[in-house]
This record gives sequence, structure tokens and C-alpha cells, in this order.
Amino acid sequence: ITIKTITIKTTAIITLTTVGSDTAPGPLMVPQGMKFITAVTVASIQNMAAATGFSAFIRLEGPGLANGPESLAIGAGGNAVATGGNFVNPAIRIPINFPVVSGNEIQVFAEMAGTDIGGLGVVVGLEFSDAAGAGSDAHKTITVEGDLGTVDARAALLTQGSVASPSLIAPAGYNKIEKLIVAASSEGLADGKQCFYVRLGGNSVQGGEQIIPISASGRIAVQAGSDAAPQCMPAIVFDNLDIAVSPSDTISVFGEGAGDDTGTGHMVVTMVFGK
Repeated sequence: ITIKTITIKTTAIITLTTVGSDTAPGPLMVPQGMKFITAVTVASIQNMAAATGFSAFIRLEGPGLANGPESLAIGAGGNAVATGGNFVNPAIRIPINFPVVSGNEIQVFAEMAGTDIGGLGVVVGLEFSDAAGAGSDAHKTITVEGDLGTVDARAALLTQGSVASPSLIAPAGYNKIEKLIVAASSEGLADGKQCFYVRLGGNSVQGGEQIIPISASGRIAVQAGSDAAPQCMPAIVFDNLDIAVSPSDTISVFGEGAGDDTGTGHMVVTMVFGK
């Protein structure tokens, strides 16, 4: 397992290039004899330096990926105040099958979307294997994110951070959404409780629109002189969804909140396509 760490800022793709005290480990090369990345392990945390909210994702790029770049949602969060916070996020392990080219380089990038919360720490581990793991022999991903301005209103997720118009066409040769990786949170700037869910639809989704619950958040004003706790959500993985899709057709992804408006919501969604 190769692990990379860095602290990143918003709306910029930052290469993860250090391993703590190992400040110059060199390029990340696919080990000889390895044919797949079979899991990605990732943890992230914001430094809580701004009263706002964000979502985050990683990208894998480079000639070591046989089928081109891939992206994965990793988390979301928000702060009602910028003067306090103390939180730990556990790492999540995402089973995946990304074909790789032995001896070639993979670059790992991280990006914050939404608004600038100050800084984000990210650690990523890649697990290589000489055979595919469970599920389809090869996966492809589409990741989108966006802000949810108010409750009870669909918000189209159309961007991928600095990529203003990512493709929303189901990959050719892939006939199902096998997994969904998603995180959603709010800034917590207003009292109340709010539930989040994602809607998958469009011409590509054969069974009609799919509505999947994601998370819920709540907030009550703290006592005078106290600091409100931050909201922090690692991404969650919905496995074995097997939502039938038409390859090379359009998918629509909407985020929505219900209940009380607790401030702007932020959602990031990765669709993992299989065969």
C-alpha cells in the first residue's frame, strides 16, 4: 500500500506527494505484476478555519491507469463558526477494480469544492493486486458535486470542482451503476434538522428515477461564549446497487435536502459503473 498526504486549499487540484517525514518518496509506480487497484483507503479532515461548508474528492490520473482518470468522493462538512472545533474522521475503504499498467506512474490529486473552509488534510492508500476483486472486472467513475441552496428544492450536481462541465454520459460498455460513493453536509448556520438524499435519473437510468437517502444534520444555537461544533462526514459506500443504465446515454444527478434549512448544503457523488 502506498500512502500520500498533503494539506490542500479550495478550487485547486493539488498533487499528493509526501508521506509524512518522507518528503520526497518519488513517483508512485504501479508495482510489477500488478493488474488492478482493488481498493482505495482515504481519510480527510478540514481545519475548521472558516464559517462555511465544502465537499471533497480525489482523482487518480497518469499512464498507470489503463482506462484513464478516475475520481472518488471522500467527504463533506461545514462550520457555523470559525473559532472552534475538534473532530476525528476515520478512514474509509472503497473496494474498486481499476485496471492498471504495471511499471507506469499513477498521480493522486485531491480537491475541495463548495467554499473555502480554510484547509483540508487528506491521506490516500492504494491497494494493488494481480487479479480483480469482487464485482465487475473493471470499473469506471463519474463524480459530480454542488451546493444545495435551500430545502425542498432539487439542485443539479453538474460540476467537479475545477472541472466546470464533467461528462454525465454513462460510459460505453458499462450497463449498471454498481456502487455509489457520496457525502453530504450543511454549514450549520441556522437552527433545525435537515435530511439529505440524492436523485439519479435521466435517459440512461432504465428503471426510472432512483432516490437514495444519504445523511442528516442538525443544529441548535450554543450558549453565549461557546463555539458550535463542526459538521464532518466521511463518504459512505453503497455497494451492490446494480442500477441498470443505458451506455452512452445521459444521467442526471440531483441533490436535495428536506426539513429545516440549516444553511447551504454541500454534496459530492461518485457513480461507479460496472458490467
